[in-house]
Amino acid sequence: MSEQPPVLRIHEPGEVAQVVPHLLGFQPEESLVILVLEHGRIQVTARIDIDAAQPRGEAEHLLDRIWGRFPDADALAIAYTNQPTAGWDLLRRCETHLGPAVDSTAMLVAADTWHTPDGQYGPVDRYGPLAAEATLQGLSVLPSRAELDARFASAPLTRELLNQVEPALSTLPAHDDTPALVARAAALIDQNLPRPDPGPANDPIGVPDALSLAVLAQNPAVRDVALLSMTSDNADQHLRLWRDIVNRTPRIIAEAPLFLAGMAAWITGDGASAVVALERSQASARPDRHVSGLLDALIDQVVPPSAWPDLHNQIRRHADPHARDVATARDTGRTPAWEAVDRPAIGRPQPARRRTQTTRPRDRDLSP
Repeated sequence: MSEQPPVLRIHEPGEVAQVVPHLLGFQPEESLVILVLEHGRIQVTARIDIDAAQPRGEAEHLLDRIWGRFPDADALAIAYTNQPTAGWDLLRRCETHLGPAVDSTAMLVAADTWHTPDGQYGPVDRYGPLAAEATLQGLSVLPSRAELDARFASAPLTRELLNQVEPALSTLPAHDDTPALVARAAALIDQNLPRPDPGPANDPIGVPDALSLAVLAQNPAVRDVALLSMTSDNADQHLRLWRDIVNRTPRIIAEAPLFLAGMAAWITGDGASAVVALERSQASARPDRHVSGLLDALIDQVVPPSAWPDLHNQIRRHADPHARDVATARDTGRTPAWEAVDRPAIGRPQPARRRTQTTRPRDRDLSP
């Protein structure tokens, strides 16, 4: 049985200022943050750099994407900036664009002080009671987005790493033996998936297995296996696994592992990590191939993680038959029976756009 989602009750602006960094996973700087609320609960937390939101139409486009998905939601817009005049101008643009149909409020945070349009202000207490409660509930905060980005960095291509590549890859099946590739990948995922609760025995994946899985993930059928292994209950474990793989392997093979790490982050509601993984995956992509189109679309269209069960079923229906058999075998406990069926055609992803990180927190209660 899964644990009950954390509930944080927020009553006043100072508490909002305490909690937002925990929803994002890092301390925002020069950022526009949008909290999307339905029935007093935060459904999505979205963040964009203020420099990216400033050009005419950029912030408005973000709002259109969100309210296209949540047409009946209320809004709380927060500008984190050391340029208050520009911050208030941007917040007024947001309020004007949303119009009278949306119940919207605003806040500006500058120099560790929060301000509201009616003249209220107060200190941002990063260690206040609600911040402490969020931390106890597992919502940790990094000092900056740069530190979050560093968590998805690839390993430098040292001589020591190069010496481990050939022995690791020599044990892999032939590149055109899809059943064997899928079976090997599934076994490696099962062997290396961290336990739900981090602890001393949860050692990161070893370099040989990380290299093997990073190379195997270049195969579409293996990516299907990895995606079909992810559930709402174990996505955090898959995020840790694929992030560790990225950290232990060179950038040249990072595109697919980063995509899988980003998908796992999206499923957990960690929108900031999903965006970082997507950006790095796209930066690592070859000109003739992009594997992260699904994650790109989910983030761009502000699709909430609650859609994962339905999307999981769609992926299963269109997956490589060998991957589908492995997933079915895991669900039913039977031995997979391989089928010789062609993989369905999949459309090419659209070109990358500017990313806005979105997070769907688990039942953050804003009721008074």
